[in-house]
Amino acid sequence: MVGSASLSRASQDQIPKESKEQPAKVKLATDSVDDKWGEVAFDHTNHATKNYTVDGKGVGTCVECHHTDQPKENLKAPLATSERKVILTADVLKDAAATPVKSCRSCHLQAGDDSKPLPVIRQDEKDLKVDNEVAYHRNCYACHDAAIKARPDLATKISGSDAKGCVKCHVAK
Repeated sequence: MVGSASLSRASQDQIPKESKEQPAKVKLATDSVDDKWGEVAFDHTNHATKNYTVDGKGVGTCVECHHTDQPKENLKAPLATSERKVILTADVLKDAAATPVKSCRSCHLQAGDDSKPLPVIRQDEKDLKVDNEVAYHRNCYACHDAAIKARPDLATKISGSDAKGCVKCHVAK
């Protein structure tokens, strides 16, 4: 999704289950079950319009996070769910008939919410339910770790999978 002029000024506190408008800023993990770490202020505008690719030379694609919004043949393991025949872009959403983009929570429910089955992946020889917290962490860590490896100067600015970097993203409770 590109183009700051088309960005919605959606509330930071409420992420709709699906939308055709891009939120500018959202708060992730507002209902985390973790006793120590609270919400994460996520700047969707920066991630969708600035040079935030691993190498810092381009704008990331929507499907880096919204992985279901691409054709099935584009998916790489462990991703298995595809809901579009084309790759999601801001232009795709301009079509009145376009399917809205789902929020992470649409599929990756809060830990303990058993209202529908969660995706499961194999990790460390165990099955791991991919609730919203696991999904956020895996997605954020993968990108941030790769960016820090490619550009070590980012280590002081963004958090990777190093547990000591939690405070860079999370507000302490």
